[in-house]
Amino acid sequence: MMRIPQSPLLQATLTSATLLFSLAFSQSALAGTLHNGWNYAIDPSYDSLASDGGNGLLIGGTIYEIYGMAIKDDVQNNRIWVGLNANLPIGGNNVGDTVGGYRISNGNIGWGDLFFDFSGLGNFKAANDSASLFGIRFAGTNDSHAPSIGVYENVQATSVVHLNGGWSNLGNHNIYGIQEHLGLEAAMGDLAWNDPYYAPYTTPGLYSQPHTLVPNVIATGNRIGDITLVNSTELAAAGFDLGYLPATGSETFGFWFEKSLLPAGNFYSTLFLECNNDAIALTGDLVASKETPEPSTLLGFGVLAGLTWTTRKKRRKLQAML
Repeated sequence: MMRIPQSPLLQATLTSATLLFSLAFSQSALAGTLHNGWNYAIDPSYDSLASDGGNGLLIGGTIYEIYGMAIKDDVQNNRIWVGLNANLPIGGNNVGDTVGGYRISNGNIGWGDLFFDFSGLGNFKAANDSASLFGIRFAGTNDSHAPSIGVYENVQATSVVHLNGGWSNLGNHNIYGIQEHLGLEAAMGDLAWNDPYYAPYTTPGLYSQPHTLVPNVIATGNRIGDITLVNSTELAAAGFDLGYLPATGSETFGFWFEKSLLPAGNFYSTLFLECNNDAIALTGDLVASKETPEPSTLLGFGVLAGLTWTTRKKRRKLQAML
């Protein structure tokens, strides 16, 4: 469990703007919203944590702050789009061998993998235990066990928070981080940090208790397709609107993949950072993929259309002769 002592330099006094934002967030932003075909999850700007480089803790607006995630079900082009806005680059944060006395596995703290849960079990752990998750590795520098970026099915996830100086789970992050220092509650976009969907990871745990560590990267699964990484310009062209977020970070990026790789129906999507210094969730539903007729079917349609046109032409010609 990472718990950095509070520093005299701790930025624990929020500005009035942040306080107003947090109040508005607690009242209205715990549900996904549809805007121009994109389903947005909005995360508050005060619930990220980071080391100040010594023994202190920075809170809110840190490099690990996530501001929003949105998903577009692009039926017309048979694509699923994912857009992210945060302060953390897709390549992560190069921090060196240690942070706050904790060893960092590869000198980099970055993004976890994105998970989709269509299982209907109503609990992240239950879906994970049954290998019912879909997972997407989009950050090639992270500690995922997936061999390459792409879309995976039959996924089981594992935790790498202990390799990244992170908070063991959502309970530790909120109770000993956000709540203790700010007196506020963390949130995860569409869901609260203590939503039953994330039990038992809402109860504090320890590095020495692996079962309490929140799973945040793919451990095993079958790769079923590619993703295409896109930048902020490409996302904007697809309708991703940064202006819809109450606050924005320095990094905007995303990706798309073939819609047919995921099933239709209701889902939970979850994205933790490798350090669990922030996380975001989005709930939504996908409609069935638009079916493309087989070539033989298309040929049948062509023959049928030709016969209909010929019959109508003969009928008009016969009428003209009478």
